[in-house]
Formats: sequence, structure tokens, C-alpha cells
Amino acid sequence: MKILISTDTSCIVKKGVFDGRDVSVFPLNVIVDGEEFLDGVTIDQDQLKEKMRSGSEIKTSTPPLGLIIEYFEEQFKKGYDHIIHFTISSKLSSMYSLFKNVAEQNFAGKITVIDAYSVSAEMINYVFYALEQAKKGVSPEEIANVIESLKGKSLIHFIPENLTALKNGGRISPAIALIGNTLGIKPVIVLKDGQLEKQEMTRREKKYLADKIEELSKTHSIQDYDYSIVSFDANERSLEYIYEHANAILGEGNYLTGILPINVCAHAGPGTIGVVVTPKIDGKSLLDYVK
Repeated sequence: MKILISTDTSCIVKKGVFDGRDVSVFPLNVIVDGEEFLDGVTIDQDQLKEKMRSGSEIKTSTPPLGLIIEYFEEQFKKGYDHIIHFTISSKLSSMYSLFKNVAEQNFAGKITVIDAYSVSAEMINYVFYALEQAKKGVSPEEIANVIESLKGKSLIHFIPENLTALKNGGRISPAIALIGNTLGIKPVIVLKDGQLEKQEMTRREKKYLADKIEELSKTHSIQDYDYSIVSFDANERSLEYIYEHANAILGEGNYLTGILPINVCAHAGPGTIGVVVTPKIDGKSLLDYVK
């Protein structure tokens, strides 16, 4: 059976990460001032940054059914017998239910849709695992069962530069945003049970994240876990501070650096920095795939 691994741009942490591999990526859409753009096709992080910094209204939405059907039809035309498709967490988006319904109603038995229950580096780890297993002849059902057993074991912490984007996206009230921005207090957002939650507040985001890496390293060793530092138009001095501490704690070259997925950027805003800790699967590191 010739299997294609498919996903969306929720997991992109490096440009061109899937080049030359049997992986297809569905571009998510971002709406800027009422105009729709496709992630990585008609807009990228740099362009989104400029629009957000200039005060544009940013929204995300689900793609039309026809576009999803057309996407899968194009993949099958390439000679694949089955597609395993990963979506962002169902608690963050309706993408899972949307793609699952399309698969069941239009491609019965030919597409396995998996709720990654995550985003960013954790999600991309599942994609690479599925790719390796498919090459070995492992069935889609077996691959899905293993991934199901891994869900919820990663740790994701990120801190936005300010509360403006979260306010504009309706995630927090204008009053809370005003108070937080005035006092310089920023929320620590964590991914828990597949959804984002505010864990606490901090005024010192770079020290918080550097300390968090040190804290996690005591219980999540680099022998068993991958560490990723992802960002969106973040302050260079803050990033360098975190990188220096990561080098001292984890060892230089023992962690991944990359970009936040554009749908996270759209809600968190420019200046966001995150730390993602993901269990290695079968001893394979993300660094074996993503350079």
C-alpha cells in the first residue's frame, strides 16, 4: 500500500521541512482586513507581522469543503492508495471534525484523519513518526493507535509580547488587555488536554522561559525529550538570552529553533516566544529530521 502523510500548516516550524518527503501540506487560511490569504502561499510570517504591527484586523477560519475535497483528489491522482491526515487539536479548531466528515462522506476507507491534539513541534513529531512507520509497511490503524497513546505527554508554554492580539481575537476582554498592557504583565499560555489555557502571569518573559527550560530539564531529559524554542517576530535580545540559557542547560545544538505556526501567530501576535517539550518516539529526535 502506498501511503501519503498529510497535514496542515499548524505544524510548520521550519520552511521547507517536508521537501523531498512523502508529506503533503494543506495551507490554512488567514483573513486580514476581510481579505483571505493562504499560509505559505499568499502570506508568510513576515507579511503577517507587518500587517499585525500596523493594526490590521486578523482572523482565522476553516477552509471551504470544496477546497478540501479538491486537495485530497489531487493527492490520490499522484498514485497513493491511502492518506493519513493530521489536524490541529480539535479543542483549538473545528478542522478535525471538518476533515473527518469530508473523508467519511467522499473518500470512504481511503483517508485516516488523526486529531493531533496539539500544534507546532509536537504535531510535526507525529507526522515524521507516521512517515517512518508507513515506509515500514505499518497499517494506518496501527499508526493511529500509537499516536493516540502519546497524546497529552508534551509540554507547551508560550508568552505573547502583549495582550493586544488576544484582545482583538476575542480571547480576553478589552479591560483585561488594557490593564495587562499598562502594567507590562503578560500571560503564560500552556497547552493542556489539547486546549490553550492561561497558567499564570509574568513581567519577565525571557527569564520565565529560561527558568522553565531549566526546571523541565530536571524531569524531562534530552535523552527522552526534544526541546524546541519557537517564536514570531520576537525581540532578538530576549531570544538570545533564552538561547544562551538553553545552551548552558541542554547543550548547544541539542534543541530546535523555529517559527510559530501562522494560526498561532494570528491569535498570539508578534513578539510571542514559546518552549515546546515533546517525547521522542522510538528514540528518534526531531533534530534527526529538522535541521
